[in-house]
Amino acid sequence: MKQKFGLLGAASFIAIVTLFNPAARPAYAQSSHAYVGESQCENCHDSTHEALKNLIGPDGNPTDPVTVWKADKHSQAFNRLVGNDAATAAVAKAHLAGGAQDDGSMCLKCHATGVGSANPPDPSEGTTCEACHGPAADWVSADAHGHINDDPAKMQAAVALGMINVRDMSIREANCRTCHVKDTSLRPCYVSTEAPFSVHNDKKFRHWRQKIPD
Repeated sequence: MKQKFGLLGAASFIAIVTLFNPAARPAYAQSSHAYVGESQCENCHDSTHEALKNLIGPDGNPTDPVTVWKADKHSQAFNRLVGNDAATAAVAKAHLAGGAQDDGSMCLKCHATGVGSANPPDPSEGTTCEACHGPAADWVSADAHGHINDDPAKMQAAVALGMINVRDMSIREANCRTCHVKDTSLRPCYVSTEAPFSVHNDKKFRHWRQKIPD
């Protein structure tokens, strides 16, 4: 991935102030686990490696997670911080001293992954798999997460290693709402014409089995 540091992204609802108040964020959002970067996910989950042919995509056909992510806006979250009127307006609204992509910009909390951690991925990767599934250094191996299937014990073990259990809709929603908020002091790019956020409005980035265990 290209380096752009000079110019330098899913329980009940959590108060929106948690977005920039680490002490108030959920335990999985305060994780001390390390990030590995998008390329590590692609090593197993792109179209040339994915062995799970029963993963269903947005069009209802079999797919792989990386293909879905690359076609989704989350993958372009960092790039969308420049070169458009909405980004320019958000920078002005937030009174940012530098650009939206600059190191330290509040925008990178959601338009990149792992910002504020000891080893964040390159911000140009955008909002990646680890933003939703958790920092993966301790569970990226197939032994740690590749055979969870419908086994709650295996899921619990992976969660202990830093995975976010997005099968639990309340946990998924809490994670998503650390970014998908209306408060413009926390998210200056929000506009009132935006469709209301719903964690169930997930068809456009679907990349999972037809039936997922509770």
